[in-house]
Amino acid sequence: MGWSEPTPTDSPETNAAWLTPQSGGTSALFSTYSLIIALFLGTMGLPHVLVRFYTNPNGRAARRTTLHVLLLLGTFYLFPALLGALSRIYEPQLLVTGKTDAAVLLLPSAMLPGLPGQLLGAVVAAGAFAAFMSTSSGLLVSLAGVVSTDVSRGRVRDFRWSTVLVVVAPLVGALLLRSNDVSLGVGMALAMAASTFCPVLMLGIWWRGLTWVGAGVGMVLGGSLVALALVTNIVSGYTGDWAPAVVRQPALITVPIAFLTMIIVSKATSRRRPEDVNRIMLRLHAPDPLGFTRDRDVLRFGEGQTDGRHRKLAIRSRLRSRRSSSTA
Repeated sequence: MGWSEPTPTDSPETNAAWLTPQSGGTSALFSTYSLIIALFLGTMGLPHVLVRFYTNPNGRAARRTTLHVLLLLGTFYLFPALLGALSRIYEPQLLVTGKTDAAVLLLPSAMLPGLPGQLLGAVVAAGAFAAFMSTSSGLLVSLAGVVSTDVSRGRVRDFRWSTVLVVVAPLVGALLLRSNDVSLGVGMALAMAASTFCPVLMLGIWWRGLTWVGAGVGMVLGGSLVALALVTNIVSGYTGDWAPAVVRQPALITVPIAFLTMIIVSKATSRRRPEDVNRIMLRLHAPDPLGFTRDRDVLRFGEGQTDGRHRKLAIRSRLRSRRSSSTA
């Protein structure tokens, strides 16, 4: 059964066609499953998920918090599909006018006319703004922390300057480039995470043969391919939209390449595998009650220093080393 509202010439005209990705041909089918791979595998590599491991007092709390974050993210992924289905029913004209981004704000009033719809729309707008600010601040802190510690010396002053840098750089890019569909940016960001952090995490946790050379080469190659696809897609947007589906959603290609690269390079550099990899794997997979984490702290900081004071000792030792290096 077709809709009474007019539809663009390149859009499906029936409900059955909307429910099947094959209706758009091979390119649409590839884009659909490539985006699914990016969403599933890229979530574990998001900075505001990984940062949970640095903001908890111990490993058990970090794993519990990360599990809760992933459950919330998985629940969130149900809402875009629900939003799209409801918008198709109550606001189908947005597809023709090109204002599909406004569906989340217009849908409450369309479903509940009058004051209840306006109140619900206000709550949705406030929630969307809060989510935008929280996600942006989390990404900002993560990027600034990486830049300040890996590029500079990691001081508070370096963190402040790094914060300014990671804010100004994307702002300039956003002002210079033309507006684009936000879904493309989200898909590319998740494809980048899926092609870099995801293979390192999965192979580092479950495969003993991973080396730092293989991890580095795989991350660089996977990230470079996604960046190349992004640049190509931007150039295509200015020159006639000639980019194929593999460039618009590259995760289905870049993720396997990153995995294979890490495995092949790690096997070629097997001598660089850490000598204590078996002990590390045991600590990763053994239950906490067995005490392997505590045994590590005892070995490093001495008996009686595993109640949290070892963190203070570690911080003091880092400060002394920095002071001695600065005076030297």
